[in-house]
Amino acid sequence: MISKRWGLLTVIAVSVALVLAACGADPTATPAPTATAPSQAEPTPTLDAAAQAEADWEALIEAAQEEGNLSLSFNTSSGRSLRPVAAFFEEKFGIKTVVSVGSGGASANRILAERTNGQFLVDIMYAGQSTANGRMAPSGSIDVFADSLVLPEVTDLSLWFAGRHWYGDPEQSLVFNYAASAEKFDASMRYNTDLVSEEEAAAFTTVFDFLDPKWEGKIVAYTPTGSGGGGNYYQAYVHPDVGKEFLDRLLSPEMAVTFTNDLTIIVNGVAQGKYAMCIACGSAGTDIDSLSFLGAPVARLSQKLLQGGVLSGTTNQVMVMLNQPNPNAAKLWINWFLSKEGATKMHTIAAEPMDPTLRVDVTEWGTTRPFERREEGKSYYFLTSDPAYLDRYDEAVAYAGALYEAVK
Repeated sequence: MISKRWGLLTVIAVSVALVLAACGADPTATPAPTATAPSQAEPTPTLDAAAQAEADWEALIEAAQEEGNLSLSFNTSSGRSLRPVAAFFEEKFGIKTVVSVGSGGASANRILAERTNGQFLVDIMYAGQSTANGRMAPSGSIDVFADSLVLPEVTDLSLWFAGRHWYGDPEQSLVFNYAASAEKFDASMRYNTDLVSEEEAAAFTTVFDFLDPKWEGKIVAYTPTGSGGGGNYYQAYVHPDVGKEFLDRLLSPEMAVTFTNDLTIIVNGVAQGKYAMCIACGSAGTDIDSLSFLGAPVARLSQKLLQGGVLSGTTNQVMVMLNQPNPNAAKLWINWFLSKEGATKMHTIAAEPMDPTLRVDVTEWGTTRPFERREEGKSYYFLTSDPAYLDRYDEAVAYAGALYEAVK
């Protein structure tokens, strides 16, 4: 990514004035020759667009290296997965990356409290959709994302899915969606394999099967009004094949769902068998997936459900903070992370499988799950980024919140 510097060679033509002395006795003076005017210096060559971009990129790297630091705030899932990517960036550019990790709600509380006290300590924040839309975007602490995009291979929309950049906020300007899984809509459901048999799991053909009376009192979920799984309630509400009916049943007194904003209660509750499954797990779902890699009796459905054709990027969202402590390093990170090299590294060296990048020129899939990769020519509901759905975000959260308040 780092190109050679362009040097400028200025060629200056210098003319020499010749002075001739008059001689002889002729009283008529011989006219002196007119001195040749010195030639103008040739104009400095103008760099073409590609060369200028390379020069600007090199200048950005130097400015970022002078700052020397980059502060990244990761939510729990990106914190586990992207640390190696941050380490690669640090080694490649010689810029120290300071990483903090916490749940979306905890990170938002900390960062907003710091900023209230005049401390601007974070450059870049990664968060799920409910934290980004419910806490950070309304706080006025997020910069317009496009203002940070300078690398041509990042700004070139033809290199992105459906020929555009995707955003997770209704304003389509603050919360950038860099990756998404192509999958069935399963309301982020994970289950305990000791309590849900293989036969029972295989019998799930629709999300409405999760709400069979046999599972009453055996489900845990994030509260709709919290910052953990709100995106799942939104997706259910706007999905053309799910809608209010699903939320009405999930949030009914009869289902006796345990609602909590505590990620640990959800993760441990499912892993230890207190609950048969979680629905609207939010970021807890990726934590449960991590436990499955370690041999815990937990799983996510692998079969297709009737509610398919969905792109979901709820945990793959990044924001640039206003008043960054290291603005050049922040801009360098964003552009490199979203470049072909950065996206490829996200696929190949992340500590855990990441959702596929929304770039279309990346060919190394690395550890991304095959069933989460987009299929050529297939249509998808992009519920987490399509403005047609995002315009209904507040409506969806309000509807789910009202149901919850009535049953809690």
